[in-house]
Amino acid sequence: MNGTVVALPGFLGRGSDWDGVRAASQAGLFWVCPDLFAAGEEPVGPPAADGPCWLAGYSFGARLALRWLQDHPERWRGALLLSANPGNFQTEEERVARRKSDTVWAAAFAAERWESVTRRWNGQAVFRGGSAPQREERDFDRPKLSAAFTDHSAAEQFTDPLRLPTRLVWMAGGRDGKFVRLQNQMRDAGFPGTFPVVGEAGHRLLLEAPEAVAGALDDLVA
Repeated sequence: MNGTVVALPGFLGRGSDWDGVRAASQAGLFWVCPDLFAAGEEPVGPPAADGPCWLAGYSFGARLALRWLQDHPERWRGALLLSANPGNFQTEEERVARRKSDTVWAAAFAAERWESVTRRWNGQAVFRGGSAPQREERDFDRPKLSAAFTDHSAAEQFTDPLRLPTRLVWMAGGRDGKFVRLQNQMRDAGFPGTFPVVGEAGHRLLLEAPEAVAGALDDLVA
């Protein structure tokens, strides 16, 4: 056993979204895959685990992972960050626009009909060209989904590259133009780690490229 990996899903995700990666990985890790948005789960925060762990996160989970890496660097050996946005908006106008968008989504996930709001969420340009996983309302806590936009908004996030561990892998799908650009910006700004791009995959790397994700994790751990 090479230790524990804490693997965080994206927004509207479940811990089981990592099952394909777990099945393909050869690293011999013990996996902790929390359902961040399930009813009855504890508030979002690092789960208890013995000793330093590896950290992995996809999209919202990657952004959350970046906070944990900076807040508790002693807990993490390194991290795999998929479709990650570090925050770090360049202008106040960008920050205000993101904050406004997150406020609208928070209200929608609090009160809008489930089929309607999830259809609109999956219809965003960032997901174009890929299939959406099936999501049932009974598996989620609406207040937690809503709070994700206000308590963990990218508008309020700043990632300091000097506070990050050196053992990082940032991964984006080749068809995910926005996040490929973000990776290029982070590399140019001196963020540590490597920045692989997965061929024909889009934003949903856990669904579209689990073998490539598992290979990156195995290389990181090795």
